[in-house]
Amino acid sequence: MPMLILLETDSGVSEFMLTSIGKKTNRSARRIAVDADGRECKPALMTHDGHVLASGSTALLYDDGGGNTIDRKEIVEMDEHGRLLRTLPSTIGRPQRLSAPVQPEELLEYEIDRAYALTPVILTSDLKELLLSECIFRVPFRPRASSADDPAFVLSNANGIFLLQGRQCRMDFVTLEQPITIHEEDEDGGPWEEAWEHDLHGGEEW
Repeated sequence: MPMLILLETDSGVSEFMLTSIGKKTNRSARRIAVDADGRECKPALMTHDGHVLASGSTALLYDDGGGNTIDRKEIVEMDEHGRLLRTLPSTIGRPQRLSAPVQPEELLEYEIDRAYALTPVILTSDLKELLLSECIFRVPFRPRASSADDPAFVLSNANGIFLLQGRQCRMDFVTLEQPITIHEEDEDGGPWEEAWEHDLHGGEEW
């Protein structure tokens, strides 16, 4: 069943189908281990009491400090102070009201983790006009119920309509004109600033 995102504007609710845009990977050859009958061998783990666990099975298990398996439904999320985090419902199939468009600079402050192509099923006239005028909208987007509330951005270009989900970037960007101050010392105990300045002014490599 396709995932649907619903965006509400003054003219009504627009409906889109989401298609994840995957990253292209280069194909590479790999060796496959087989048994005497030519069947592919798969890695597995054996517990201390002789149980064989297929590859990937341990990633689906949660245990407590005593090694007892915990049902996934019993797991809750807490903050660093031990307070229970509120679980927010999925936004899939639930109308999300669009606020005013954001500036492009706000999108540039986020690291994009996932990208989706949006195929219009129903597209209201006002949202179509706004997207054609290159407006960018910030919307809540949770494919499943979660305590995380990472935002997503809806925009369009000549290739279609897209939804970009990311996290706010915590890095400080450096420009070419920004001076650099280095406080470390080299092996001889002298400051690196002198070697750096010498190199900038056409000196020899160091």
